[in-house]
Order: sequence, then structure tokens, then C-alpha cells
Amino acid sequence: SPEILPVLRAIAQRQQYVRLKTGEFLDVRDMSALAPVVQELLDAAALDDPSAGDDARELSFGAYRAAYMVSMLRMAGAETQADSEVEGAMRALGEGDAQALAYVPQRLRKKLTAYQQRGCGWLMSLYEARMGGILADEMGLGKTVQVIAAISAAKRKDGPQKSMIVTPTSLTYHWLAGVKRFDESLRVRVIAGHREDRLRAIAELKRADDVDVILTSYPLLRRDIDDVKEIPLRFAVLDEAQSVKNAQSQGAVAAKELDALTGTPMENHTGELWSIFDFALPGYLGTQAVFLRRYGGGEHAEELRERIRPFLMRRLKSEVLVDLPKKHEQSLYAAMPPEQTRVYDSLMLTLREHVGQALAEGSLPRARMQVLSILLKLRQVCCHPKLFLPDYDGESGKMELLVQLVHTAIDAKRRMLIFSQFVGMLQMIRKRLGREGVQTLYLDGDTKPEQRQALCDRFNGGEGRVFLISLKAGGTGLNLTGADLVIHYDPWWNPATEDQATDRAHRIGQTHDVDVLKLIAQGTIEEKVTDLSKRKRAIFDRVVLAGETELSSLTEEDIRALFFT
Repeated sequence: SPEILPVLRAIAQRQQYVRLKTGEFLDVRDMSALAPVVQELLDAAALDDPSAGDDARELSFGAYRAAYMVSMLRMAGAETQADSEVEGAMRALGEGDAQALAYVPQRLRKKLTAYQQRGCGWLMSLYEARMGGILADEMGLGKTVQVIAAISAAKRKDGPQKSMIVTPTSLTYHWLAGVKRFDESLRVRVIAGHREDRLRAIAELKRADDVDVILTSYPLLRRDIDDVKEIPLRFAVLDEAQSVKNAQSQGAVAAKELDALTGTPMENHTGELWSIFDFALPGYLGTQAVFLRRYGGGEHAEELRERIRPFLMRRLKSEVLVDLPKKHEQSLYAAMPPEQTRVYDSLMLTLREHVGQALAEGSLPRARMQVLSILLKLRQVCCHPKLFLPDYDGESGKMELLVQLVHTAIDAKRRMLIFSQFVGMLQMIRKRLGREGVQTLYLDGDTKPEQRQALCDRFNGGEGRVFLISLKAGGTGLNLTGADLVIHYDPWWNPATEDQATDRAHRIGQTHDVDVLKLIAQGTIEEKVTDLSKRKRAIFDRVVLAGETELSSLTEEDIRALFFT
């Protein structure tokens, strides 16, 4: 066979002939349609087989890359042969199969819905093909039980071996409860406590053969990685994997040192995709620089979606839960009283002056910084000026609307979750509702992890009608199907974050329709930001991942639309 790299380069460059070292010419005119795929093949060869020279007669690829390349070549019309290992890997890139699912014990399979069984089968297929993947089902579809079922199935197939689940600190005990509830035969250890206690536990885990699941948190993994990475793992699971969104962060670097066959990050956003794939399938999306150059702007979204599709499973509730009660969303506008309006207008004048000057000087980064500093104060004034001005003794239009809504909902026997991104606002709401005779349950970032589950159990068991929750601390990992009304006190940039919070109630097990109310201060920046976030989300949705908008992505046009129109 001829040297392969010069031939591939000629095809990628759409040349008609390529001259071989023997002096012969090889006709490659019929292969011009394969140019894009062959260029990907060359890029992959540089990653997987960098030692290959121009006289190489073969190239080596990882199984998952070979499977992807074969499927792409066949889609392009090329006749391609693959050995049994690659064909097996390609089969694994479907939606799982009955053979893989057969390893899930019958007693557990009964606990899974049909789509959860498919998800578990898909994870098992990846496991058997020694590949990683991303389970990115919409919030509320039971990713936790699918992962636990796969761990149980792998244990039944290949015997005991440790798996590690890395979670945000607040979700460690949520997973502990989930494992015990789904498969009590799995033996779980939590790495927690002081450094000495953790080191002792890790030393025991290295010797122990009676542990199936190890639970730890991202902060502790960063501190313990030098010791933890010596534990051989079957699965390494990253829950809420946006925790490794920054590829250079300590958390990301530590997670990628885990010695595991399969990584299944739970949630992800477009800007963090490369780092998460670098954990699940190292090298698959090339270098970060090359990836961002090609896909960062969103113009190749369809190509990227096709490229990641085999390794990412995402189902939407609208697709798989046809019998899930409906979710009704509505925005309610609160008029600000005169004293609140005066504070708001004064701040807005200041912002326009600073931002306008920065834009006039052509300094978009400085304009963004000005936006960031004053936007926070504007947001606080929209919620309640007292957040920004402790001596303010007037009213807040939104607070008065909320109190009215709460009383109406209680009269109608509704039970509700109230979310705010400001802990200070939640505490003000708690005091005000207390004066109104309304008792509340309360959860924010200071709530101990072990208390979170107890609060959820109390609420779902019927205690109280109002649960106040900070968006950051309670937007994920909670099951609160005892509620049928969700109120977002302060909507903001990221609709995906709001969706996650709403899905604390609108999820499996919910038997009532769920009403979602978003409170917006009328005639303020909140109205414009709500419109902007919907517009900015569209590009991300094309890549099948939940939308994420950050301040750093604001264009000059966005800033002018927000503050000068």
C-alpha cells in the first residue's frame, strides 16, 4: 500500500493526482467529495498518532475516533471496512441495546421507565466499548437513577469494582439517598470531614474490596486528587459538570486525573463543551484552540451537533413524558412606587453616562465592566431598594405583588417554591411573610448538605405551603414535587438556570399541573434583559445543549439595546 499521509493530504486539498515516492502518480479525482472528512482524519491523526511520518502505511486511532471516522466516511459515500472492535464501538454509539440492558437486575429494571432503560443500556454499551459519554437529559428525567442502574448492571456483569461520583458539595447527600433508595445492595462510602479523616478514608478505600460507590465533592477532589487518583475506578461520574467548565481550573485538572473507563457529566452548556468532552473522551474534539476557532462563533453548529451526537444522549420531557402534567409559564409585571422609581432612575442615569463614555472611546471591555458594576445595583433596586440602600424605608412594588400572590395561592390550597438569586432578598421575604402570618421553609448556601434532604422530605410530606430557596443553592439536585406553583422573584440572564429551578417541581412524580410565575419590575432593565436572554439563547439551542449567556458575550449592540433605546 502507498504511503498514506501524502495521499490523505492530496484528497483533503482536492488535488487531482498525488505523486508517490516511487515516482508513480495516483489518481484521486473521484475522492474530492471526501475532502472535509479526510481533513478531520488528518487532524485526528495528528492527535492520536503524532509519530506517523509521510512514509507511514498505517495510522492508529482510539476506538471511539475510529468508529466516528468510519461512520463519517460511510455517510460521505465511501466504501469502508472496519474490524469487529470498531463495528462493536459503532453499535455502542446507538441508543443502547437489549443485550446491554439485560445486566440490569430485574428488580431494578421495574423501577425504570422505558426511556430510562434505554439510557442505562446506552451507558452500558459505552462501558463495554471502553468509551465515555455525556448523559444530558433535561432536568427532572432521572439521570441519577440511570447512572446508578448502570453501576449496578456493570457490577452484575463484571463483578465488584469501585466507581466514583463527584458532585457539588450540596448534592453529596442527595446522591447518597438516591443510591440507597434505588439499589440498597450497592455499598457506598462518602469522603468528607477534615483532611486527616479524608486521608484515613482514602487509605482504607485503596485496600477495601467491599465498596461499590465513592462519593466526594469538587472542592474535596481538588484537595485530595494526589491520593484519590491512585484508586482504580470503573466509572467516574461528574454531576453538574459545569463545575469543570474552565479547562484550566483546578477542578477540571483534578477530575481528568481520575483513572476511569467512563465519565458521564450530567449537565453542560455550550461554552463548557470542550472541557467536559476532554474529560469524557480525551482528545476527541482536538485542542481547545482549534475547537474554539471552528465552533466558538456558532456558525458550524450543525457540524458540531453531528460530531457529538453519538456520545451525548439528551431527551426532553416533551418527548418522553407525554403524561407529565403541564407547565404554564406567565410573566407578571409589578409597577414600582414613586420612591423606588426615583432610586432606579438615578442609577440608570449614572450607568448611561459611564457606559456611553466607554463606548464612545471604543472600549467595549471597559463598557462591560461598567455594565457589570451598576447592573447589580439596578437588579437589587428592582427587587427592593433596601438591598442596595440599607436606610431605604419605602416600599417595593415587586414585594407587594409577591405578598398578594402568596395569600391568594394559600387560599387556593396551593404549595409553592419561591426562588431568588439574592439571599438578602429571600431573608427580607421570609421576615415579611412571617409578619403576614405565613410560615416558611428556607434553604440557601449556608444550609448544611445533610439538612437539604430533610427539608425536601418535610415539604414533600406536607409541611408548610411556602419554600424559599436561593437559586444558586437550590436550583439543582432537589426533588420538590410537593409544590405546584413556582415563583421566580428576579428573572435574569440565563433561562436555562430558571428552567433547572422550575424542574425541582416539574419532574417525575409530579401529579399536578405546575404554574410558573416570573415577577418583573415594569419599565425596567428586567424587561429588556428577559427579551435579550431569549434571543441570545437561540444559537445554543441549535447544539442541543441548555442555553447559557454570560456578560462577557454582550456585544456593543446588546449594550445599546439595553440602556439607550
